[in-house]
Amino acid sequence: MDRRHFIAAAGALALAPQGLRAQSRPLRYADMHTHVGLGNRDVIREGMAKGGMLLIARKYIADYPVIRRMAGGYGAHRAAAPGELAGLFDKNVPLMRERHRRDGLVEVLSLADLDRVLKEPAPAVALAAEGGDFLEGDVKRLEAARALGLVHLQLVHYRVSDVGDICTERPVHGGLTAFGKEVVGACNRLGILVDVAHATPDGMAQALELSSKPVIYSHGHLADYTPSYTMDGGRARGIGLPQAKAISAKGGVVGFWALGSMYRSLGAMADALAGAAAKLGAAHVGVGSDMAGMPSTAIPTYVEFAELDGLLEKRGMQPGERDGILGGNYLRVLRQSLSA
Repeated sequence: MDRRHFIAAAGALALAPQGLRAQSRPLRYADMHTHVGLGNRDVIREGMAKGGMLLIARKYIADYPVIRRMAGGYGAHRAAAPGELAGLFDKNVPLMRERHRRDGLVEVLSLADLDRVLKEPAPAVALAAEGGDFLEGDVKRLEAARALGLVHLQLVHYRVSDVGDICTERPVHGGLTAFGKEVVGACNRLGILVDVAHATPDGMAQALELSSKPVIYSHGHLADYTPSYTMDGGRARGIGLPQAKAISAKGGVVGFWALGSMYRSLGAMADALAGAAAKLGAAHVGVGSDMAGMPSTAIPTYVEFAELDGLLEKRGMQPGERDGILGGNYLRVLRQSLSA
């Protein structure tokens, strides 16, 4: 993003109605995984400002035409036609970016953009994809996606693909495919953050082994059991402690979603975050709210996201630890992925 567009986006907040500015907080938090703005015309920037959100990872759902809710959770209900998912990505991502411009959001496309946002805070967005399904087996499409603005790629979602297995279906590839492994290396080369949410333990381990940069698990929960595809969707989506520790050991971040059926209150989610920090280290825990992507949630708006700060303080967490969990840790790994 050039300087002219950055200044225009930053100025949009200053020109907002007086009532909005009065409700806004200092911009400091970051959401590792969100679908905010999906299906509504609310100005994304306004919701971010009310909750003090500096940056959100706004995800395009790469397999959306072929998945639906079934008994026990989401899954693929039909095969994708050749070129279908690639074509929809190419059509819809520019529309997402137009929404960002219309809502006055700064797009983080480079290390320079991120550093500028940190120096001159303005509501910002990192364009992300939930699933590499749009690649359709062609790594050159990843290069094209990077040129379109993609800086964060979740390898898989709710469809076993040519990238790899998913945690909610019987594995067939033994983790990542040969192509999926190639994608990990290409992400490192292109400056795209690798996200292993929805992957199997084998897929996570392979991504960690191959990646030269920290890897994240953007949204889910830390399981006190061994997750299996035979479980219902929510439980199958957990990450085991061994996998979470492996991500942490490589400098990555484990993000927690705000699933309402799992966290009946914001306090319960704060308990989970504090508990994970005790096991993994506060520098390796984050929040991927999955806002607008779940049937019920403990974080319906970014006002509730900001309230986690006080709840974590009540649980004995220090300012630096809270700043990391509520965004700083994600910003750190995003910065590392964007670095040459």
